[in-house]
Amino acid sequence: MVTTNQHVKRTAGESEAVELNPVFVRAGEATSLPKFRLPDAESLPETAYQIVHDEAMLDGNARQNLATFVGTWMDDQAQRLYLETADKNIIDKDEYPQTAAIETRCWTMLAHLWHAPDPDHTIGTSTIGSSEACMLGGLALKRRWQNARRAAGEPTDKPNLVMSSAVQVCWEKFCNYWDVEPRFVPISEDHKVLDGHDLESYVDQNTIGVVAIMGVTYTGMYEPVAQIAAALDKIQADTGLDIKIHVDGASGAMIAPFVQPKLTWDFALDRVVSINTSGHKYGLVYPGIGWVVWRDRAALPEDLIFHVSYLGGDMPTFAL
Repeated sequence: MVTTNQHVKRTAGESEAVELNPVFVRAGEATSLPKFRLPDAESLPETAYQIVHDEAMLDGNARQNLATFVGTWMDDQAQRLYLETADKNIIDKDEYPQTAAIETRCWTMLAHLWHAPDPDHTIGTSTIGSSEACMLGGLALKRRWQNARRAAGEPTDKPNLVMSSAVQVCWEKFCNYWDVEPRFVPISEDHKVLDGHDLESYVDQNTIGVVAIMGVTYTGMYEPVAQIAAALDKIQADTGLDIKIHVDGASGAMIAPFVQPKLTWDFALDRVVSINTSGHKYGLVYPGIGWVVWRDRAALPEDLIFHVSYLGGDMPTFAL
């Protein structure tokens, strides 16, 4: 049995220190373990486990997590696979070629599911969560825009990205980290999502793309990707601007293909060049794997892909 007592020590000029006391009936286990520094001596594995286990009990119950659309259950065989592969570093694709092949098969399945023109010859990757997938999708949009502007002899110093004011915070981070001006289209009672209304007021020659969300964080509503694409078609007809769409699959990319198969939102639309999703958002796995798939290889500029050889072979990688 473990009991825990917290002691707060305050000394002049020093920050607050907190210690955690696990008290055991077995000899030698009545001790004080510091909370913010390494202890002076080792502990029994059972003791260390129990301390962390008991502290984690103070978290919310994951099975009651409805608000963030997170998968919280997997069957025993899936959990066994997690344990059997926990020691593999998937980034070392030369060392773990079969795991790398399974990864490729997974995103190829998504390319088929999302109607990529040639799923077996497109490109995609797994990510650490959907936020990284959004970042990679945004980077590809920016680099494509930069390459096109440079080829035309135009400046590349003022990129912007158009999206709903209700986007998830990862898109704000993307714009902040990679010096892209965010252009937020406000939502209203008449336009509860980004729907193409007044889009011509937000895009220009510096727009790297438009983000459409399949499941807005606040409401769960799908943004009508086909309607946004139609608005961009009209803008191109009027101005010549050819602006592409990245679909943030959010909570809908793993629902719409099965529940609303007639809804047009994915690579069936020519303007959609990339889609990301989270495996744990109705992909029936625990957090936190993400996926991003491009329409075709041309949608992901080759100069964003690194080729690493220090593990003995050529390993292409595109990740943060």
